[in-house]
Amino acid sequence: MLRKSLLLTAFSLCLFGCSFGDKSKEQENQEPIAEAIPRFVEYEIEKISEELGPCSTDTTSRKCLIINIEYPKITGIVSQQVMEKLNENIQNDILSSTFLSDKPTTFDELKSELETDYNTIIKDFPEYANAWNLEVNSDILYQDSLFISLASTVYSYTGGAHPNSGQMYRSYDLRTGEAIGLADILREGYEEELNQVAEIEFRMTKEIPPTESLEERGYWFENDRFELTENFAIINKSLIFYFNPYEIAPYAMGPTELELKLTDFVSLIKEGGVIENYKN
Repeated sequence: MLRKSLLLTAFSLCLFGCSFGDKSKEQENQEPIAEAIPRFVEYEIEKISEELGPCSTDTTSRKCLIINIEYPKITGIVSQQVMEKLNENIQNDILSSTFLSDKPTTFDELKSELETDYNTIIKDFPEYANAWNLEVNSDILYQDSLFISLASTVYSYTGGAHPNSGQMYRSYDLRTGEAIGLADILREGYEEELNQVAEIEFRMTKEIPPTESLEERGYWFENDRFELTENFAIINKSLIFYFNPYEIAPYAMGPTELELKLTDFVSLIKEGGVIENYKN
């Protein structure tokens, strides 16, 4: 009887060890649960995808106007008034960057204008068989309690030697729904100091020594004085600026992206602006 009791006890201890002895190893192997990224707006991606012109009825035709547009539509968290203003400004900013001479005010106007122009071309030049293309990809890159930041990439081919492409950065104030300019976040008279900081970063990026002029390297700045673009967004604790092709240099030199960390010019941050808390 005693022997049976000892065997039973030993068996129980063995089971206990087998069941629970490796728990620490299992816990070590478990992946940590990622923290949720804070969201200060809710949104969905609106999509427009159409093929217009002869190809819409004849799948073998090369004559085609192809439109693909994706952009964020704010749907919640902020007030109704701010939400409407955000959506209005986001749409208008995207439409203004589509390389059209007559700036449309809605996406329907955009499609109508492109379709009219394309149909005129293929009617006047029956041998013309090139497809036209417009592609827009826009999304929210960064959210803060007081602002959101978007990047929008636009690609357009409407004939010519090469397509047009560009990128738009923009931040929007979640208190008003309005786009944020440099004067909204930096104190009055910021221009000279900010441009000096930016030129140093620009020259380091392009490997241009201080003794060499920007014009000698092929850049187009008025009076050969470096000046930032208003095409920027606030991302984390930096300002990201983007010079599109043709803006400061020939097309072949491509675009330029420049990151300026707010810690490099804390004294310029404006009180009451959306980045005021970044001074700390």
